[in-house]
Amino acid sequence: MSRPAVRHDDVEYARPDGTPLLARVYRADDAGRTPLPALVDVHGGAWTYFDRTADVHFDEALAADGLVVVALDFRQGPTGRWPAAAADVVAGVRWVKANAAALGTRPDDVGIVGGSSGGHLALSAALRPTAPELATTPVAGAAGVGARVAYVLALWPVLDPLARYRYALGRRAEPPGTARDRFFEPERLIAAHEGFFGDETTMARASARRVVADGEAQRLPPLWLAHAELDENVTLDMTRAFVDTYRRAGGAVELALFPGVGHAFGHFPGEAADRCLAGMRDFIARRLGR
Repeated sequence: MSRPAVRHDDVEYARPDGTPLLARVYRADDAGRTPLPALVDVHGGAWTYFDRTADVHFDEALAADGLVVVALDFRQGPTGRWPAAAADVVAGVRWVKANAAALGTRPDDVGIVGGSSGGHLALSAALRPTAPELATTPVAGAAGVGARVAYVLALWPVLDPLARYRYALGRRAEPPGTARDRFFEPERLIAAHEGFFGDETTMARASARRVVADGEAQRLPPLWLAHAELDENVTLDMTRAFVDTYRRAGGAVELALFPGVGHAFGHFPGEAADRCLAGMRDFIARRLGR
């Protein structure tokens, strides 16, 4: 069965320090007038690279399924440092909720998805939606509107930046060609960590795992987490450590493992990406009671 065509529009959702931040809104052409659930998308790129167009493959697919997908730009390193990006993500969620009528969405059915560093930012915002340091990006017309999300999809996420930074440091001296994951470049990752966080103390403070372990999470939303077997940007040990921490804190998390693929595999059409999309769709449907 053919899927409906999907259109997109770019709109400004915030202007921190005079910097316009755009969101790309995806919606199926035949969506009709019934309010739809919304999904906020936070792209990856080591907190430094890419923009709101990076996740077009699954953004369009999920919009064709009947979601309004809102993909965010946000401030990135090295000029924009932690926690500016997470504050922008919180602002993006608030903007979606405040503009539900114009977007044709339901303000209580807003989820969030993020891959790699975007998974870190998405979950950081979802865990602490009212944290003072994440409430610094103003949103016009959103007074009194919160940033609580119904669920989180974290795709190959970096949930402990300090652990990943030290891991990359430990592998920087390996000879070229050692990595089995084509996206693993230790020097690039090290530079991105240092440019975005500045120091190890900040990396530790920004760790989603630490936030959960130390009881600082304001919410533990239902979480679906995808990990690739051959991922060397984020090791399976890092992912399992976070999953164990989340569950011990009382959070519900589903871990989906994808054999034979590496980091960011879901961006590229193919059998593995299709299975990832199927898992995302199933999780969203269960969260929304479809």
